[in-house]
Amino acid sequence: MKIIVIALMIFSFLHSADIQNRDLEAENKKLIEKIAELQKLILKQQKILKIKQNIDKNLFNNSSECGDEDTFPKLMMKKEYQEEALDEDKIIKFSSSSFRLREDSAIYDSINGKKIGEWKSGRVFTSSMMSSRWIKISGYYENKKYKIAKKEMWVNATQISKR
Repeated sequence: MKIIVIALMIFSFLHSADIQNRDLEAENKKLIEKIAELQKLILKQQKILKIKQNIDKNLFNNSSECGDEDTFPKLMMKKEYQEEALDEDKIIKFSSSSFRLREDSAIYDSINGKKIGEWKSGRVFTSSMMSSRWIKISGYYENKKYKIAKKEMWVNATQISKR
């Protein structure tokens, strides 16, 4: 009987060792799978880091190239649309147009000349000559009647608006 009890004890011990061995094998498989997942994650992180380093290198290289000189071409307007710079003394003739004073304005006898009068804002006049900053008054309205200017009169172009 002792032998049977001892044999049963040995078998139970071996059986429990076998169950523990199976549990350890299952746990070992799980750990191996987890290690494989972590290795894949590490590879992805390394690739991302290399890409980031390459981007940083490219940005650093490009920033030094663009530092002082402008790499864009100089843009120029087509000649047909360019306005020639007006000289102070150069007078341009154009088709007669009517203008209105935006503010009370001084009237002069020539370009940068002597002040000969003052007109109120809203007064309407006509002109067909101008320089860079001045417009010559060729006619004006007085008491709702048009009068041709008999003497030379100029007004500053910044104080008028075209009607």
